[in-house]
Amino acid sequence: MSWKVIYILLLLHAPARLWIWFFFPAIFIFVDRMLLSTHQEMYLSLKHVKLLPRDVINLTFDIPQGFVYQAGQYIMLGWKGEFHPFTLTSAPEENCISVHIRAPNNLDWCSALRKRLTEQAVAEATGERPPEKPPKAPKIFDYVKKTLPNSHIVFNVPQESYLPGGRGQLDASVPSEKVPPLPGQVSPPALPHGASESKPRLKEGFAKDPASQSGQSLMSDAAMTMLPPEAVVLQVTGPFGAPAQKVWGFETLMVVGAGIGVTPFASILRSVQLRAKQRESLLKRKGSDDTSLEKMVDVLIQVPKKIYFYWICRGQEEFDWFCDLLSAAAEGPAAGIVEITLFLTGEVELSQVKKLPCASGQFFGRPNWARIFKQNREKHAGQHIGVFLCGSPVIGKELSKQSHLNSDLVGTPGATRFSFFKEHF
Repeated sequence: MSWKVIYILLLLHAPARLWIWFFFPAIFIFVDRMLLSTHQEMYLSLKHVKLLPRDVINLTFDIPQGFVYQAGQYIMLGWKGEFHPFTLTSAPEENCISVHIRAPNNLDWCSALRKRLTEQAVAEATGERPPEKPPKAPKIFDYVKKTLPNSHIVFNVPQESYLPGGRGQLDASVPSEKVPPLPGQVSPPALPHGASESKPRLKEGFAKDPASQSGQSLMSDAAMTMLPPEAVVLQVTGPFGAPAQKVWGFETLMVVGAGIGVTPFASILRSVQLRAKQRESLLKRKGSDDTSLEKMVDVLIQVPKKIYFYWICRGQEEFDWFCDLLSAAAEGPAAGIVEITLFLTGEVELSQVKKLPCASGQFFGRPNWARIFKQNREKHAGQHIGVFLCGSPVIGKELSKQSHLNSDLVGTPGATRFSFFKEHF
């Protein structure tokens, strides 16, 4: 039963004045839904799915036309009529968008999506039965974008569909003129015998391939029945703002990620790496006395001068999620900017612990935030330091407390301040 029906029944059958407590929250929900309705639901072209340890999947998509975002923002990913928020882990400077989804078996929608992409769709593409045991990580599943004839519906099928013996040939065997029009569509009149259809001239500003356009969200039950069994239809709306976007307003940063809460900072660290490379390539062209170019680059390509990244994980496997990205972020032009510290809080056998080359420090146990804040205050006296968290509210309370204790009063000459921003999951 829909939550909307339950909400109305509660209002009708509640005691006399209880409706007051339900009415005002309903206003906020109504406004939120109104704002969401202004965002277009765009079809996504899935490139590949990477299965990672601890039931995490990494989805990589082509960038929909007109989709512009900033590092740290999140999207609403839609599948089977449900939309769920996920932080983008790709950088705006890249030619793709990606998300990392924690999908254990106790999360219905997320685990169902993981099984669909890594087990069911692959089995249906090859005509085999789904495996009794899930595939072992790490493993990559490639996907191909297809378009339903006579519609704008974009769906994705596993690459296995187009291998010998796959089901991909079924799409090619049904010409588009044989597919019945969807409800609401008008079939074009038949041409006289021997006549050829002239191609209409498109007005300037209109794309030639409507199926590849963003903002197309036409979907119906009739259309779904025409899709191949291995098809996966994914949509996106957004992007939406998040506290992590404010990192570019600080020269010194302390960013804290707990578990999968590393996702917004993965995007930011990747963006810092790419921006640092852009700055380096541009500044190589300036002359010895050319200070105007350097000032222009500082304004156009903002990069923090120092980033302290603290990642708190329970097990060694969680480090492997973003090990490659973190290693790249700590190399090249950004090597002197990013300093990564890892904290392992769960039980782990010492013989299984491996040293991660991207980390400047690797510790067992929870961070001593009082000591960490004191050290950073001494290193960056007189500066305004941004503190960002994506993780548990318990960690947020301690970070907020230490930010307050280690900040000087506003207006104090040479004051050192810490501003705390949180994002919970």
